[in-house]
Amino acid sequence: MPTEEEDTRKVQTAVAGFPDADRPVYLPMDAASYDRFIREYPTREFYCGTLLDGCGRKLTARKYRDKKCHFAHVVSGRCRRTSTNETSADHLYMGRALAAWMKEQKYRNVQVRYKQRGQNLRETVDITYTREGSPLRHLMRVQLARRSKAEWENTDTELHEQWAGVQWLFGPDSMLANWQMDRQGYAIRIQCRPSGVTRVVEVGVQFADAPVEWVPLSRCRMTAHGFQAPALAITPTGLVRRGREARPPASPPVETPAPSPAPSPAGVGPVPSGGSRSPAPTLDHFRAGDDRRATARVVSLLDRLDRTGDDLHHDQLQAALREIAGCEKAMWHPLGPPLSRRVAAWRAHLDAMVKRPTLREICGYADRVRWALGMVAARTAQPVTWMELGDRLDGRLPALHPDDKVSVLVEVDRATCSDRPLLSALVAARGNRVHPLYAQVLHHLDRPVPAAEQAQASWEADVLEHRRLRVLEDRQYSVIVQRLDRS
Repeated sequence: MPTEEEDTRKVQTAVAGFPDADRPVYLPMDAASYDRFIREYPTREFYCGTLLDGCGRKLTARKYRDKKCHFAHVVSGRCRRTSTNETSADHLYMGRALAAWMKEQKYRNVQVRYKQRGQNLRETVDITYTREGSPLRHLMRVQLARRSKAEWENTDTELHEQWAGVQWLFGPDSMLANWQMDRQGYAIRIQCRPSGVTRVVEVGVQFADAPVEWVPLSRCRMTAHGFQAPALAITPTGLVRRGREARPPASPPVETPAPSPAPSPAGVGPVPSGGSRSPAPTLDHFRAGDDRRATARVVSLLDRLDRTGDDLHHDQLQAALREIAGCEKAMWHPLGPPLSRRVAAWRAHLDAMVKRPTLREICGYADRVRWALGMVAARTAQPVTWMELGDRLDGRLPALHPDDKVSVLVEVDRATCSDRPLLSALVAARGNRVHPLYAQVLHHLDRPVPAAEQAQASWEADVLEHRRLRVLEDRQYSVIVQRLDRS
């Protein structure tokens, strides 16, 4: 239980200097990096920053050897901040890095805005700037939140009406890069990754037929044609994929006249140089050549999918399988059984990916599951199974992929106070046993994860805590009712 002076709210990011600062701070979770982190910030002026959607109060960095290091509020009280994990300050890291990068390239009037009118923090980051010798203002927008295609296209039209130029960068969860890729052949992606006691910004170019290759921001530059990463080349018409620039036509080969064939002894006609006439190619010969070329392309695509297919978005995987289907359609004979089985396996994988729920659907499931588990906690605190949740709420819940069940439960407990047991503890396996996914939920929410041999006992303790809280709340309710009756 937290004391009156401090709470145990686990926070991995803060801002340094003052509450409204945009200087993000990332506290590594391992104790080995803690001392190096403190040397970087000797004043220890850490705050639950307003640009992190926090309360603005001071934070202290806590070092642990038996669990993850984290920030905690120095003074207890209610904090409205809901995102506290290691990625919760990435919008600040991106904004500061992009602004510094633009200034290094001598762009002028560079300004960063982290919150736009009618939007929440962590949805977009805007960097505005002008070019030397021109008063026209340009916009670079980092899209972090998900939007529908129609919403994004409407926003894009409005921005192009307001600014001299608009450059889009897409964050890890925006799910909009594919629409930009359909429009111009590629999309610029941006992400942060941990590096020591900070997080670094990386950029990549998404193409339809290859995974994203991430590079440091310093290897990119802003040009008159747009954002240029190493995978893109400048041409007179704009930026194109490197290696596919227009090349001048090759010079036609110089033809040397063939020697005149010697006349035949009978004077009837020329004699073939080989001494005998070769047979003319048959239709089967041409068909076999077509099949060999198509099969080679299918094998090449399957080999690439075996290497990188797990990292591809389902639209990219779909494009590769469409090309394989085109090759199959062009062939005169069907693929052999081994290749057919490989193609069928990737098609089944694609079907499974397409059927996975979106983030909006995950959050919708979480709202209903949170309500149901809250009712369970208030009434009986008796754990339920996924099958029982399906019967009460939605028949699709028991059939969710295990990773999606973890995502639902993480969203259920994202705002649960650190001094209370997770509602997810009330989801059990059959036979009143700890659910195999409970440890993953604990890990994602930065809760202590017990050893495998202690998992059942630790889970039972969480369930007992739910029952203790239910009894305590019932008693408090009875006392209040009695006081009201007396008055």
